[in-house]
Order: sequence, then C-alpha cells, then structure tokens
Amino acid sequence: MRYFIKKRSEITELSIEESFTLLDFIALFACLLLGFFFAMFLWMFAAAIIIKVFTKHEFEFNSDTYRLRQYLRIFGYLRIRIRDISFDEIDKILFSNFNSGKAMVEKGLVQKEWFTIEILRKDALKIRLAKVDEDEVEDMSDLFYELKERMDHWFAFEIEYEELGSL
Repeated sequence: MRYFIKKRSEITELSIEESFTLLDFIALFACLLLGFFFAMFLWMFAAAIIIKVFTKHEFEFNSDTYRLRQYLRIFGYLRIRIRDISFDEIDKILFSNFNSGKAMVEKGLVQKEWFTIEILRKDALKIRLAKVDEDEVEDMSDLFYELKERMDHWFAFEIEYEELGSL
C-alpha cells in the first residue's frame, strides 16, 4: 500500500493506492478471459439470430441446363451460391414428418411434430427445402403439390409419414 498526505491550509488530503497482488492479477486475467468468452458467445448468438431473421434460401431449378442451384440471400441484396447439383443426382423429393421429436418448450421437453420437404440425393445426402410445424402443414402441402405439378416429369415425389407415438 502506498499513501500520500497533503496538507493545504485547513484541508488535509489523504490518497491511498492499494498494492496489486498476484491474486488481483489472476482475478483480472480471469475476468478479461471470461468477459471475452461470453462476449464472443453473445455475438455468435446475435449473428445467428440476425442470419435467421434476415436471410432466405432460394432454389433455382433450371430446365435448360438440368441443374439445381441453391442460394442464400442476405438482407435481400447479397446472394451467395451454396450448391450446384445436376438433376441426375436427385433421387426424389420427399414430404415427411421424419424430423419430429422432442422439443424444449416452457413446460420442458414435449413431443413435437415437424413436417419437411427434402430433396434426397442418390448419394444419401439430404437438402431441406422447408421445415414447419403442425400449424403450417397446409401451406407446406400446397407447396409440395405445386412442386409436384410443375416438376413431376423430372423427379419422383413421395409422401411418407411416421406415427408420432412410435418415435
């Protein structure tokens, strides 16, 4: 500890500077490290939310070149190509509830039914076109049948459901 005493006429000033110990240094380092970690976690979470809110996936089925291109559009301006595959690589387009399962809600884990439209490739990879819950299944069904009507001569379309109790 260091201290200074100054006396000016009727006022006496006392300044105290506490010593900086090894324990203080460790606490400072730990706080800086944890602060950086949690700040990075917070920024990653915020970036994920921004990406979810301000992006959309676009799929371009080109019948001239027989290719499917998937784009990610950010803020409606920036367009990034994610994949480019041939129609020959596509096995079928599947409408299913296979992604159903446990979901965290305010009451804890509950059984949740999700409906998806996926492109199944011949190499067993899946490309998800859309995923909705039970409230929007009619819109998803309309989308599936519209895709089937427009592209039935290029792809096989299937609907498969799994009983929710058997999950």
